[in-house]
Amino acid sequence: MKLLSSIALTSILTATIATAQTTMCFKENHKSMTTIETVNLSGGECQNQKSVQDMKKEGWSIADINIDKTKNGANYIYIFKKEETNLSSINEKALEEKILNRLEERKKQEIATKKKQAYIRKSKSGEKLYNNKCISCHGKNGELKARGVSRPINDLNLQDFILSIQGYNNGNYDRGMAFVMKPYATLMTNQDIKNVYVYLRSLREKKEKAAEENK
Repeated sequence: MKLLSSIALTSILTATIATAQTTMCFKENHKSMTTIETVNLSGGECQNQKSVQDMKKEGWSIADINIDKTKNGANYIYIFKKEETNLSSINEKALEEKILNRLEERKKQEIATKKKQAYIRKSKSGEKLYNNKCISCHGKNGELKARGVSRPINDLNLQDFILSIQGYNNGNYDRGMAFVMKPYATLMTNQDIKNVYVYLRSLREKKEKAAEENK
């Protein structure tokens, strides 16, 4: 979500800072525009206790509003201003830092969300490949010693996992049953190998999380 463009930020500060107190409130993933003015907003003077209507009753007016659609509704950002004669109470630098900090926080959240989405995509792709090609020998969770000779692949780190499969392809890795594994290994791209590893790691993480919750 793009909170405020640099142009919008500059115009708001220029237009209001000399004559008004300014604050920023927001609401994330709200589903209905018909109720947005009656729900409590976060941040600024609102602090989850005041709605747009409450702010207006206290003498605030809307200087600017930014609306971005999301998967679960829309994100709303309000810039409120209140006219006043005491110019010394205005802190332009503090206001700008507050908005920029919020922008930086949102950027970090977006990066984290994209990484999580990529992880999920890789895991699902790895799950499909694993269930089609690997599960019969290596077990549901990669816990078996395939044909009684291989290492449980769910114990391998990414480097060992990649080197093992590449070794089958190159003919320089054999724990006794390479002729069984090689036909499967030769069909796997580097991305396939990573996806299967991510899937197995996700299973391990779920198991560890469940064990922690049951303590």
